Amino acid sequence: MIHRHLLVPRGQALTEYLVALLVLAMLIGFGLGGEDSVIDTLLDAVRTAFDRQSSFISLPL
Repeated sequence: MIHRHLLVPRGQALTEYLVALLVLAMLIGFGLGGEDSVIDTLLDAVRTAFDRQSSFISLPL
């Protein structure tokens, strides 16, 4: 019987994914250089679109 002991690092990919996701979340969630964050910009755009649609729907026929 042949015993093969492979030294395979396990769990390294999970750590790399978590670090990459943390960096991505920080870039999306926080604004750089005094700018608004991407989330704030997206929410403002959704709010503006909803207000415009609501105004259009409320116009008399």
